[in-house]
Amino acid sequence: MSIQTADHIASFEPGPGRWIETAGRVTGAPGKPGVIVLGGISAHRRLVADGTGPGWWPGVAGPGGALDPARYRLLSFDFLAETVAPFPTIHDQARALAALADAAGFDRFSVVGASYGGTIALALAAMAPQRVSRIAVLAAAGRVHPMATAWRSIQRDIVRFALARNDGAGGVDLARRLAMTTYRTAEEFEQRFRDPDPDSRDAAGVAAYLKTRGADYAAKTPPQRFLALSRSMDEVELDLSAIRCPVALLGFESDRLVPPADVEWTAAQLADARCEIAASLYGHDGFLKEPARVNAFLEDLL
Repeated sequence: MSIQTADHIASFEPGPGRWIETAGRVTGAPGKPGVIVLGGISAHRRLVADGTGPGWWPGVAGPGGALDPARYRLLSFDFLAETVAPFPTIHDQARALAALADAAGFDRFSVVGASYGGTIALALAAMAPQRVSRIAVLAAAGRVHPMATAWRSIQRDIVRFALARNDGAGGVDLARRLAMTTYRTAEEFEQRFRDPDPDSRDAAGVAAYLKTRGADYAAKTPPQRFLALSRSMDEVELDLSAIRCPVALLGFESDRLVPPADVEWTAAQLADARCEIAASLYGHDGFLKEPARVNAFLEDLL
């Protein structure tokens, strides 16, 4: 079966007389069902690995995963960021996706959204109930926990402080290091860094690990993009009563950014929802680090 990849460009109007261009990519076999796939703020249009680099959801999106391009046409996109002032809302992202779906020929489709992408999936289902057949929401909820906002507000202030000193990249580096401590769990760091194998990748210690993660992220994320997307994550306003399609939610017991109680609250507001809470060593990053659990969850839905 032929797997095809095509980039699409579309425009939408976030306000009167102002048009924004958005870019996405479809990977999959012609004629297969359409699925829009969205991740955290590090996600982008290259969902499935290709000759230019890895996909952003390995083990889940790709051959053999629940999101196999031999079974579906998969659409992912580059999030709107600093091009929408002062920041893009999740509804702006949903409108951009609807325009890309038009460009790609997706009339009716499913949506899989994790982390930030999960809130966008909810926004899209509320905005276009006639087009969305079902959605899966992982490590995301219909409301933002105040502690998550507190952590992100500190990260934004770090970046602004650094920008004022002409070191925006250094600010993004430090903000990402702090963010990693909120994504993961104390239990994981205990196992990895308390007494690491001298020959393991963790032998250099937790500070070296965080420096690597920060530097990698800062190398590909401009400060203004980080600030715009971070702010967008904290401005979630959703009419959950407008969602009519089936919704499956997967939360993680150890997730401190999106606690299980908020996932369960979201399910209770929806007309047709089921909710699962899974154990994970990896906290909020369970959707990235638990591919077997995520694949089983998505197979049940799709």
